[in-house]
Amino acid sequence: MSINIREWARTSFGSQRIQGDEARYVPDDLLSEMLEMAPEAFRVHDAVLEAIVVRCPDGSRHQPVQARLSVEEGLLGDRWVTGKAHPGDQVSMMNVEVAASIANGQSVALFGDNLFTSLDIREAALPVGARVRIGEALLEVSAEPHMPCSLFRSRFGPAAFKRASKEPRLRGIYLTVIESGEIALGDSVMKA
Repeated sequence: MSINIREWARTSFGSQRIQGDEARYVPDDLLSEMLEMAPEAFRVHDAVLEAIVVRCPDGSRHQPVQARLSVEEGLLGDRWVTGKAHPGDQVSMMNVEVAASIANGQSVALFGDNLFTSLDIREAALPVGARVRIGEALLEVSAEPHMPCSLFRSRFGPAAFKRASKEPRLRGIYLTVIESGEIALGDSVMKA
């Protein structure tokens, strides 16, 4: 992984407005080129947790260096527990290389995903029901597809939206917490 991507993923969003920048939208041809190169960086055995994003109930984002995943509450502090709280979409995770390609310099916090890793999350590498160990926590890949929403489109543009709609794993995956535990940046992320 490029050190620049790691630095990008770990740069605090602060108190900025959660809004995309149209000038940063990646056109379809360039996005295709960038995403074709991303799999070279996917990891199966030595993936690590590169970013944690807590979506606070007040709409702000917090990027801690460590957090707790809970069977009952998902990522502690995240708005999931105050919303629909459906176990199939308890925690979301995205490949950091794909995220960096789509974001084009915008903050990792704009995605609305909780966890970012270099792990290969494509279906062939991580099928539904597969288990993933991050730090002390154990999670299971949900059957619920992680589809882009209108906010994704407004933050990253029509090309990214269209591509993620056709390839849901590009957008990321949902996970359900099976065993609670502490997680931290730099923790190994591996199939269990």
